Order: sequence, then C-alpha cells, then structure tokens
Amino acid sequence: MRLKSMVLTLILVLATVVVASAQQIDSRVVEEKIYCPCGCGEILVNCHCETAVSTRTQIQNRLIAGVPPETIIKDFVTLYGSTILVNEDTERIKAASKSASFDMFPLYVLGIVAAAFVAYHFGKASSRSKGKDGWKLEKKGGKK
Repeated sequence: MRLKSMVLTLILVLATVVVASAQQIDSRVVEEKIYCPCGCGEILVNCHCETAVSTRTQIQNRLIAGVPPETIIKDFVTLYGSTILVNEDTERIKAASKSASFDMFPLYVLGIVAAAFVAYHFGKASSRSKGKDGWKLEKKGGKK
C-alpha cells in the first residue's frame, strides 16, 4: 500500500514538472515571435523591463488557462497591430550587422595620430625654411 502511494506521488510530481516545462516552452515560442509592447524594440524574450515581465506573466497565465499560442499571438496583433510581430528577416540582418561590425574607436585614434604626424612634419619643415633670421615680410609694390 505504501509503495503504491509513493509511485502515485512520483507520477503526479513528474506530470506536474512535464506540464510546467511544456508551458515554459510554449511561452518561449510566443515570446520569440513578438516585440516588447513598451516600444523599446527588443524581442520580448530578450527584454527585461517591467512591461516585458508583466507581459510574460500574462502569456504564461493564458497558456495555463489553455489558450493556444497562436491565439495569444493573434490577440497581441489585434491589440498592438502587426508591428508587434517579429520580422525574422529584419532580425537576421540586425544580428549579422552587429556581428560583422567592429568598434570604430581604433580608426578614430589612427586618424588623430596621422593628423598629428602630418602637422608635426609640416611645422618642422616650415621652421627649417625660416632660416636664422626668421620670417621677413617683404613690402610689395604700392604707393610710396
């Protein structure tokens, strides 16, 4: 009798864990397909603002109530418009540009060093051409 109750308890615990993890997976599917409603431009699954947290809770509660993920997504489109949907092509382009880009700071430093080098050598060359007497202004023609 005791063995049967332990097995029954174990089955109930495992069933609860499986259902909870399945709902978490469904929640993630919905969160990956919509942007955060606050307007920050982040995909909901990646956003950590207060709006994102409350929206995630709302999605999880609706999934627990038995609402399918497709219906939840359609409700968000009805509420916020089609701009709430993640455009996968746009997101791929954003990700590629982030990974392919590099920090411009080294180029700025290189430009400043090159400009300083050129300015230094122009200044040095002009000081050599002065001679020992320095610059002399010559009076060009005009009335005397």
